[in-house]
Amino acid sequence: MFVSIFWFIRGCLPSETILTIPSVRDFNLSRSAALKHLNKVIPQLGTFYRDNRNFDPGPFNHDAVTELSPSLRHRVVLEQEVIREVLLSHSFDIAAKFITEVFWRTYWKGWLEMRPTVWQDYQKKRDQDITNWENNDKLIKALDGDTGIECFDSWVKELCETNYLHNHARMWFASIWIFTLQLPWTLGADFFLKHLLDGDPASNTLSWRWVAGLQTRGKAYLALADNIRKFTLGRFNPKNDIIENAKPLEWQEPPRPQKILANDGFKSNVPTLLIVTEDDLSLRNAPLPHSNIVCIISLNSTKKRSIMGVSNSVIEFSNEAIYNAVTDYANAKAIPITCLSNVPIGEIPKITHDLGVRQIVSLYSPVGPSQEIIGKVNAMAEKQALPIITVMRDWDAICWPYATKGFFKFKESIPTFIKQFNLT
Repeated sequence: MFVSIFWFIRGCLPSETILTIPSVRDFNLSRSAALKHLNKVIPQLGTFYRDNRNFDPGPFNHDAVTELSPSLRHRVVLEQEVIREVLLSHSFDIAAKFITEVFWRTYWKGWLEMRPTVWQDYQKKRDQDITNWENNDKLIKALDGDTGIECFDSWVKELCETNYLHNHARMWFASIWIFTLQLPWTLGADFFLKHLLDGDPASNTLSWRWVAGLQTRGKAYLALADNIRKFTLGRFNPKNDIIENAKPLEWQEPPRPQKILANDGFKSNVPTLLIVTEDDLSLRNAPLPHSNIVCIISLNSTKKRSIMGVSNSVIEFSNEAIYNAVTDYANAKAIPITCLSNVPIGEIPKITHDLGVRQIVSLYSPVGPSQEIIGKVNAMAEKQALPIITVMRDWDAICWPYATKGFFKFKESIPTFIKQFNLT
């Protein structure tokens, strides 16, 4: 199957075109750079952000939004850190729009964490859709940005070249993909995960479901030509090019939310192997047995985000973010630490034996490729009778269980979360 779908693998544009434009912008690959960028954008996160965040002036001109999402997605900086810094400069009422956007990320993760079969069902349908649509001319044209719909084709090229899209453009893109082009939503979601630096299983999958009308019964998001014209400042006016009235896709009752398991307890006085994934790279302030970590193994699951073949730029970005986080953490320790990257899971038992490791610890990876990798490590450790402990941050343990219904019910608890974490 993978040989026959070469057009998925090759990307959106000829390689020589992609190379002429930096595929990775000056995003925040290290914690120090991310914090510096956060401090730079804080002044605009009050009324300016509130009034201008929906406008999309085009590539390399997203000054009204923060572009913090790649750092937040990999937890180079933490949600609560960002909110705390914002509230030092703005009142909650003034910064509410931005704070709400940060909590959307938490909500999506919590919602999917309690309903992991939704991710599994997405993967199954995606695989079926790729098989059924692999030679479809309409799909090929959409992936190449050759549909004749100017705005859509422009966003395809921007996504492929910059590995980023404005949030408003993502919604318009998904709506046109589903309702105008009538392509499988799963392949659009996978296309995003292939190219987005901030590609996240929860936020991406559930946002595409929401646009399609699968997330909220009877409600879909329809892109409107006037809305696109207004918020792209007249760059595009797809009047007569897009479908503005359509029924949501067939809705199915989502599974009942399951209980989120509490933290396992690690031993604080035994030699420890730390497993690091792309999902949580704020290691210094993580609840870990810091003084007893003798080895760090980074297991990067980025390549598994998309079945279409993840963009090299995205892989390089993730690799560098992980490298910077591990290096920073190891250098901050007063004792030598063995650091290994992308070790075959089958070799971990020998490593643990040679280093005298008595437990394996990892920060909790939410539903997605990293969790699947940690599951394989867990299965290996069980065979070796070696304890493996996944440590969930308090932010997730406290906030996620509130994502039982729609976001606006979750939103009611935001002031409580802010107070509980002393963010003001």
